[in-house]
Amino acid sequence: MSKYWEGKTSIEEEAEIRKLLAETEGHLEAKSFFQGLSSLGKIQGKPIHLSKNKSNSWKQYLPYAAVFTLILISGWLAHTSYQARQEKLAYMEVMQAFDLIQENMQKGTSQIQIMGEFKHLNTTHELFNIEETK
Repeated sequence: MSKYWEGKTSIEEEAEIRKLLAETEGHLEAKSFFQGLSSLGKIQGKPIHLSKNKSNSWKQYLPYAAVFTLILISGWLAHTSYQARQEKLAYMEVMQAFDLIQENMQKGTSQIQIMGEFKHLNTTHELFNIEETK
């Protein structure tokens, strides 16, 4: 029996061991073990066919590729819309700055126009109506 447990028996010797165990009394553990093996041998399972065809192996990754593509496209769209919003905000800030510059220029030009009305006066004497006494 020890030779069997070490895996050093032939098929004929294993058959003889099974026959002797069936004929003798005792050795309940060994008998139940061999009965379990024989009942497992009688069970017919569904055969498993492992496909070694490499041409279909890419199909298993197709759902992952689809999800990755969707994530990539949605990220690109989010980035594009964010960039468009940023550009619009920058445009609005520039336009506000131009409005402020235009407003200040109008204030400055209105003051220059007031001074333009006094251009017919040539001297400070005429500006302040100072008459020189001679």
